[in-house]
Amino acid sequence: MGFIESNLMQDEQVTYEAQLHPIVFWAPIVVALLGIGCLFLPFERVDDPWFQSHAWFLRIALMLVLWLIAIIRAIEVHGGKRYVVTNRRLIFKRGIIRRRSHELLLRKCEGVQTEQSIVGRILGYGSVTVTTGEVTNTYDFIRNPMRFSTMINQMIDGLSRDKTE
Repeated sequence: MGFIESNLMQDEQVTYEAQLHPIVFWAPIVVALLGIGCLFLPFERVDDPWFQSHAWFLRIALMLVLWLIAIIRAIEVHGGKRYVVTNRRLIFKRGIIRRRSHELLLRKCEGVQTEQSIVGRILGYGSVTVTTGEVTNTYDFIRNPMRFSTMINQMIDGLSRDKTE
């Protein structure tokens, strides 16, 4: 049982969980590919004999450093993020070791805005901004942001119907 499931209120159910789009990993992938490219650096042109004898070691060391940077960046970008819509709240959780979460009560939400760039529309990702009276929360790189936005609005609408009945 995960963090969100173990912290639900009585009679609260998860209705939708938004997914991060894989585009968030483009920078770590580029850095990892640069690390592989380090294996082909032309160190043989350097006249220093020590440098030439250790060229492969230096290439591999540089590649490993870049891979380490890529791994750290991938963990930082994804970092155990979860965006969940329940029948009462919108919950954002981030962190693997150190956890940070915030929650918006759906009955306090006033508006939901979705933004997609041209590339975002082609690849299927975007940002969803949810506003309350004082707080604005933006969720970036959401896969299928219109679906996430629709689910939030459906839950808000369902809560407002429950109040009137």
